[in-house]
Amino acid sequence: MLSITVTDGGEMRGNDGLHRQWQFADPDGLAHRATASLRSAGSSVVILSGPSGAGKSRLAAEASAALSAEGWHVLPVTASAAIAGIPLGALTPLLAADLADFGAIASEPLALFAQARRAVERIAAGRRTVMVVDDIPQLDSLSIGLITQLLSARVLQLIVTVRSGEPLPDAILSMWTSASAVRIDVPPLSVEHCELLLTGVLGARVAHRSVVELQRLSAGNPLFLRELVTGAVDDGHLAPNEGIWQLVGDPIGTPALHDLIRSRLRHLEPAETEIVERLAVCQPIHLNDLEGDGARAAVVRLERAGVVVVQELAGALLLSLAHPQYVSAVRASLSRLRVIDLLLDQADIVSRRPLTPDDELRVATWRLDAGSPSSPELLVRAAHLALIAQDQVAVARLAAAAVSAGAPAAEMLFLQGEAMWTLGRNTEALALLERAAIADQAEPTDLQLTGHIATARASTYAGEALGNSLGLAVLDEVIVRHPTLASSLALSRAVLLLNLEEADLAAETLVEAAPASDSPETAAAILALSTALPLSALGRSAEALEQARAAVDYASTAERPAFARRRALMVLSTVLLQTGDVREATSLTLESLHDAIGHDDELAIRYNELMLGRCFLAAGRLDTAARWLRDVISGAQARGPIAYRDQARALLAATLAAQGNTGDAAAVLATLPAEFIEKHSNATLAMLWLEAVSGDRATAASGLIAAARATKARGHYVLAASLAHSASRLGAAAAATPLLAELAANGDSPLVRAQHAHSAAESAAGIEMLEAAGETWEASGHLLFAAECFASAAAASRRDGSARQAAALQQRADALSAQCEGASTPLLQFADSTEPLTKREREIAALAAQGLSSVEIAERLFLSPRTVNNHLQASYAKLGIRRRSELTGL
Repeated sequence: MLSITVTDGGEMRGNDGLHRQWQFADPDGLAHRATASLRSAGSSVVILSGPSGAGKSRLAAEASAALSAEGWHVLPVTASAAIAGIPLGALTPLLAADLADFGAIASEPLALFAQARRAVERIAAGRRTVMVVDDIPQLDSLSIGLITQLLSARVLQLIVTVRSGEPLPDAILSMWTSASAVRIDVPPLSVEHCELLLTGVLGARVAHRSVVELQRLSAGNPLFLRELVTGAVDDGHLAPNEGIWQLVGDPIGTPALHDLIRSRLRHLEPAETEIVERLAVCQPIHLNDLEGDGARAAVVRLERAGVVVVQELAGALLLSLAHPQYVSAVRASLSRLRVIDLLLDQADIVSRRPLTPDDELRVATWRLDAGSPSSPELLVRAAHLALIAQDQVAVARLAAAAVSAGAPAAEMLFLQGEAMWTLGRNTEALALLERAAIADQAEPTDLQLTGHIATARASTYAGEALGNSLGLAVLDEVIVRHPTLASSLALSRAVLLLNLEEADLAAETLVEAAPASDSPETAAAILALSTALPLSALGRSAEALEQARAAVDYASTAERPAFARRRALMVLSTVLLQTGDVREATSLTLESLHDAIGHDDELAIRYNELMLGRCFLAAGRLDTAARWLRDVISGAQARGPIAYRDQARALLAATLAAQGNTGDAAAVLATLPAEFIEKHSNATLAMLWLEAVSGDRATAASGLIAAARATKARGHYVLAASLAHSASRLGAAAAATPLLAELAANGDSPLVRAQHAHSAAESAAGIEMLEAAGETWEASGHLLFAAECFASAAAASRRDGSARQAAALQQRADALSAQCEGASTPLLQFADSTEPLTKREREIAALAAQGLSSVEIAERLFLSPRTVNNHLQASYAKLGIRRRSELTGL
């Protein structure tokens, strides 16, 4: 797989960086594989295959450059359609000086071969020769025949490139099918390689969500990616926000990209062009919905050429263009009238047969795109079908069209508002939902709809900074007017109360909750989804996990679930993190994130980004945590919603403080509103942790104990335990341990129990207790906490005079902290440390412990016996021992 990097470093470059040379790197070693094949005795041909723009030519150049550096002679040949009709046209620049009269010898194969052989041998001057032919299917037949003869005579070896789907010349194909040729497929860029590439080109990180979109839109093709990024930067769709590049809107690529794509489609037959244009406007299309003589045969040819893909879905064959950029390039070349004709014609074709729900949605969308919307009834149904399909953009468009066509306003404004909320456009969502509430009050139709509108309004308010209280006020006002809605709105009230860290009140609210659903299965699933997080906050981990997993099972198996599986995964991953299972929480969060990206669910994207920040912070991967938290901050401002921005800032400040980066931590905290710092424990934690690492650990620890007690009083035991555990890590273990014991006794949370065990071990300074706590943390993936335990155990061993044990424990602490990406917490920074053995000292000590003499060790390691003895003496001093026999068991 190829990636591209820019060799010169620097700050965020924007357009300047885009127009510099995008130099290739080869992380998968494909160039090495190509050169290794040619160096071997058996292979004489390497075929590099891949789509146009995948980097085949550059890979061939890299491989030939490596061979040239080893003394090989390289003969570069570029084939093209322009000279394919000229016999030996591509070889002329190489051999013209030696083949004086092509015309005279072109009809004499033996004479041509003899002179070509002499020419190559003269030029090579005894060196091994490799010919590099770019795009070999474009080479004329005489050149191919000559190259084949030279290969057979072992005059040269060959590297060729060929586009995927293009047939190889028969002569070359016969070699490929033998043992003398190696085919290397050049795969598309992965998301990870795209991220490295774009960071190098743009000079700063690109948000993961944006990288995923660009990789999808380019299909991992480096050429397409470059043109997409260049166009997106030029038109402002890709721009930096808070130091992170964010993609906002759909990039359309450069005119050069569209021209390139259209040039590849220029030679299609009329029937093929008709299908390509129809797919660009209406895809996907059922194969049976293509009309016209020869349509199926044209599809076969297009599929073989790699222009169209055919997929089977529910027994039907669906056609679409093979690359996302084909759609925009072809559609941009069509007139508006041609687009309208295609849309309406395809809508008529599909409407002539019985319509499936998917058909209804597509027909309504095509007619809307053509400016001829369907009836209000069909638009309403289509909006609901789009909702089932989780296509929020289509929901918003169809619902708006339904209102304009005269459909009942309240329901369609509600659907449109919810779609905008999901897309992160809170201001628009609130305006639409307020209109929905007014329309519902003016013409009440369904009390359940009234409740749905109230819930959506409350949730949307919660998407604003400090908006949870406003959301509660909305719900309370609706309950006053409609008391019978109290039980169904209790679910939303519980969510908002939990956001305010009022876990006891949230749990009490859920006692009377009754989801508004006619399906017992759906009602039970909604209740499970709503109760899992309050139960987890109360430390009732087993119940919380049971409810969260039940919600995921329902969303995974129900035919039309009331909530998306990714939303259930968000709840489950949160519960898992609060029970101490960092690894599964991280895995499920990533799954939910990529599903959210695929559905433009900005609300879920921001939440999952925040969760990944929390997961990696819990694991002690501090740089990685900071990266995800910065994505939240930047994404919230660029794409919305804003609700998670301040939470991410608070956690980012805590992360920076844990790295000892007090200046940046203070700067991030300064951006938080005073009310947020006052009401949110994460902000309190960040502020006090910064105070501790800045020098006043006693005051910070005291503040954390006070905050933990206040949080415990509100029933959020897991959050209270986290605050108390932080106080313990700042030196207040004696005060924190009794509080953690109470919190652990109130539930069954493995995380709270581990925090209590850690604090108790720190308070007692018990070596075995600290070792056991460290092993528990390490097993659960909390590497920073584990490192702190072993560092404390090493300090306790040192105080007890056991230098060897202290050294071993310190080495465990060092090995773990090395994985924590710059961690510099008090327990690591201020603990008594022992001087660790060097790598060489450990190596010699280990051999000595096995019974080897100094002479034997010296012979094995190619050292002198005196050097070995010097290292052993240094090790004895560091370990606090006096003789070789005491090394046993080290």
